[in-house]
Amino acid sequence: MRVARFWARRHAEIEGWRRDAWGSSDASEAEAAERAQAKADRLAAEIHAQDDPSLHHYEYQRLDQPEPIVEDVTTEAGERIGAITINRYGASVLNTASLAFVDVDLAPARKPGWLERKLTGWKPDDGGRALDALRSWGAEDSGRGARVYRTFAGLRYLLPAPALDPASSETGELMHRLGCDELYARLCRFQGSFRARLTPKPWRLDIASTPKLPYDKLVEQSEDTRAWLRSYEEASRGFAVCELIEEVGQTRPPNHDVARLIAMHDEWSGVGSGRPLA
Repeated sequence: MRVARFWARRHAEIEGWRRDAWGSSDASEAEAAERAQAKADRLAAEIHAQDDPSLHHYEYQRLDQPEPIVEDVTTEAGERIGAITINRYGASVLNTASLAFVDVDLAPARKPGWLERKLTGWKPDDGGRALDALRSWGAEDSGRGARVYRTFAGLRYLLPAPALDPASSETGELMHRLGCDELYARLCRFQGSFRARLTPKPWRLDIASTPKLPYDKLVEQSEDTRAWLRSYEEASRGFAVCELIEEVGQTRPPNHDVARLIAMHDEWSGVGSGRPLA
């Protein structure tokens, strides 16, 4: 997982070629700064050697996206198996490589025109076709299973078993088969972690417009930032993120740590609360 207690940002410049980079550490800010500088030096040297301005535009997924940790989830031995962080629009997010999440967006990015709909028989997916794909996958192996949640704009699958590597090509292929949002699938692969939003998207709540909340702003916590976060937290209490609607196959947690992660997800997301989804 690319989460850490300390983050630092440094830059390097070689004959006009400049790169900024984040470094992370669970030990100290000084170590994070040292790693950030080393990364910035390497990236600046790479750009300078290639003399290619296109290297300024690294893919989003290849860049560290630092988020402050709200709560660590560790084993009895102290090993981190998950972390709740705050993202750039203020929502709490569960990050874990120990429990797979698959997000399925049922709202199409592009609705076909009337002629295309007539020729292809296109119909909006209310979840039936997506769930058919999930059930088909689950029926192939008795050890597979999924908890199915309804979200504001689609479905969320929580897969207690089998254990999946978020960075593997096999997991990517499974996500594609299940109709997972492609941006989410790529992000999981490059970040080496599954992510599940635990609190509502703020623009779905009746509060002031959502500010941009990069890592520095969240850590420094100006009065304006604190005031907005308080209003967001208060408004969030009236909503849930998802609701459990079905269980497919074997959904018993394989161990105590996975059971803890599932319980944390459900509690933070408002599962069973009956509140409207946002």
